[in-house]
Amino acid sequence: MAKEKDCNGNCGYLCEAWGANVKRTYDEFIQESLESLRDQRQYLARIRGNHETSDNALRSASLVAVQNSVENNNALSKQHLAHRDIATNKTWNLEPSEGAAEAVVLRSVTIDDASLKAIGAAVAAAVVDGLKDNG
Repeated sequence: MAKEKDCNGNCGYLCEAWGANVKRTYDEFIQESLESLRDQRQYLARIRGNHETSDNALRSASLVAVQNSVENNNALSKQHLAHRDIATNKTWNLEPSEGAAEAVVLRSVTIDDASLKAIGAAVAAAVVDGLKDNG
């Protein structure tokens, strides 16, 4: 079979060169596509890794925040109980000096008989009015 001639009179060489050039262009295009795909996959893997790292850091930070919140709540509860105990102790267990001062004040206040009778009459009247309203 004879090789065809091109318009310049060269036989076969141009066709072979053209075929090699087409193959080389195709191979380069495929190589660029494959490299692009590899780069994209590496980029996505890096992004995924960064996301997992930041997600783990976020989970760790939120866990620490919850633990701190619980510890603060426990500390506040203990402080509240301590303050309540101190207030109760102060209310019911007076220091001797404080009790003596109150005793002096109570002794200095005297109520005469007329005042006691007036207070008793007012209380009796209030009780009678309360019984009338309920009964």
